[in-house]
Amino acid sequence: METNQIPGLDKKTTLVILASSGVLIAWSLGSSILESGPISASIITYGLYVFYWVYALKYRNPLIQRLLVFGTIAGILELVTDHYLVSTIDSLVYPGNELMVWSSPMYMPFAWSNVILQLSFVGVLVTRKKGVVLASIILCIAGGMYIPLYEHLAKDAGWWWYHQNVKMVFNAPLYVIVCEALISLSLPVLVQYSERHSLSKTVYLGILEGVWILVSAFIAFTIAH
Repeated sequence: METNQIPGLDKKTTLVILASSGVLIAWSLGSSILESGPISASIITYGLYVFYWVYALKYRNPLIQRLLVFGTIAGILELVTDHYLVSTIDSLVYPGNELMVWSSPMYMPFAWSNVILQLSFVGVLVTRKKGVVLASIILCIAGGMYIPLYEHLAKDAGWWWYHQNVKMVFNAPLYVIVCEALISLSLPVLVQYSERHSLSKTVYLGILEGVWILVSAFIAFTIAH
């Protein structure tokens, strides 16, 4: 199936999402080099999140709207997982000199929404070319490399870091890499189901993804810490 047969999936939107992913990587790298602190995380997170909504509404893009709803709900529920990492297993550390919600910086749900949107969009592209099973495998591998890139850069940027009491790959714990691979594994299936049903089902799928993030953290820490 060609990408232009899917409402909201077109060349312009593909370029926008891929370019914004590049901007996020470049910003994270620059923040790491400059040791710019939490303020730079807030700027890029809120900036991208607002940009995605403006784009989705201005161009009436149903796919981006759907992914934003999905990612935002999952991102809000990810606060539970953050609390587990910060307070229960005492692994994740935030600077604390910023606005916080529970155990997380205020921007964190929106940061997750941005990354889930980017990965899910890639999942849609690959699913249309290779099918959902292969897309899930590819995204599992990609997510296991893509998200931990930010984990690595975040420490020098002063955004967050981890205690060195677990197995590490550079600045990212091994269990975090496994966790984020598991999270990414679920995206193609959930997003494909969302495309075929009403927006209200996307809300429930966002809740399911938020729960899966927590389950993935439990599994990953158990087998890979």
